[in-house]
Amino acid sequence: MRVNKNEVIEYYAVLNQDGEAFTGMKAGKFQYAADWTKAKTLPLSNTQMLLAERGNELIKESEL
Repeated sequence: MRVNKNEVIEYYAVLNQDGEAFTGMKAGKFQYAADWTKAKTLPLSNTQMLLAERGNELIKESEL
């Protein structure tokens, strides 16, 4: 996604230790699904809380 002509923001999917992709939040808890097509991709700046969970890692949206 382009913000302006000079800046490109990359988006990432967050995977948990079971290989499931982050799909959003429900009742204040992170939700994950084995189906990566349901992944909610986020800019790097919005992944801090998710990465604080043990075993979570990032994968670039382009690599999904």
